Amino acid sequence: MTSETAATVSAVAAAVSTVLTLVVVVVAVRSLAATRKDSRDRSRPVIVPELQRELLSHGTINLLIRNLGASVAADVSVKFEPGPPGDLDALPNDNMWKWIFQAYARPIASWAPTWTLSNIVRAGQEQLDPFAVIVNYAGPDGTPYTGRYEIDPTPILKGTSSGPSDMTDPFDWEKRKVRALEALVQQSR
Repeated sequence: MTSETAATVSAVAAAVSTVLTLVVVVVAVRSLAATRKDSRDRSRPVIVPELQRELLSHGTINLLIRNLGASVAADVSVKFEPGPPGDLDALPNDNMWKWIFQAYARPIASWAPTWTLSNIVRAGQEQLDPFAVIVNYAGPDGTPYTGRYEIDPTPILKGTSSGPSDMTDPFDWEKRKVRALEALVQQSR
């Protein structure tokens, strides 16, 4: 092999080595970024609204907003569509939405994991139309998150349940409700 051929082979080998090194660096950087994103996704806050029937209160529906994530959400803003009217004070005090709009009028500085806020959105047989909940917040590292949730009350309102079939006397039902409430209080201690 001539010195010219050896120099060419050496130059090609150096170029290939450089390209392979760059490929390894690019793969390592992408892998590191994916690992960081995966870690952030597993440990981020996740604010989610849901509707739930109130136990032992026929017709009452609650709006629960929870942090199901693993970390604290910061600067949490909760908005609704349709939104509040121009003058909240004009709404009557028995309108549940008045209190909900007031409760979420300002951002919440920090929302811990598992923390749940509950508001009645329907009492008795009131009409409950679909609505949207828009939540904006930041994770512990400052990453912004936004969620828009379309809330359709139909599955909750049309849900069915059963009770004991041997209860025909209304006073027996009241006694049963009291016993159930007492059991819930005992369980929560």
